[in-house]
Amino acid sequence: MTIPENPPTALLPLPAVVELSGGIAPDLTEYLQQKMAGVLAHAARAPLHAHVRVVKHADPARERPVTARASVQLASVTVHVHADAVTAREAADLLVDRLARRIARRSRTRRGDRVTTGTAHLEAVASPANGRQRMLPVAPPTPTE
Repeated sequence: MTIPENPPTALLPLPAVVELSGGIAPDLTEYLQQKMAGVLAHAARAPLHAHVRVVKHADPARERPVTARASVQLASVTVHVHADAVTAREAADLLVDRLARRIARRSRTRRGDRVTTGTAHLEAVASPANGRQRMLPVAPPTPTE
């Protein structure tokens, strides 16, 4: 007997809230929303909220007058990144690259985020000694005739 597989449901990436200040061209909003959607589509955790703020400072003494900050709330974790650059587009690109790396690193380093073939057949068993859960290997089910 074959069990039909349901195709995974793809979550549509939510649009990022983008704030611009300091005389930055408004076309950067759409550019950032597209870039953020691309990054969030590859996140291992479900994105709940994304907020980006790009500010151009009027201080002529600053080497990099444009500051970009992002705060992305994923399921059970919030990721913050920032970037400084000479132009708004450069700051946006740096910000999105850093966000992609930070989200990928979070997905790699935290337990239980991803199910792989090596961990697909694990069962959690409560340990009476300290109240924590232990992972014990469980053999995959064998077909019966």
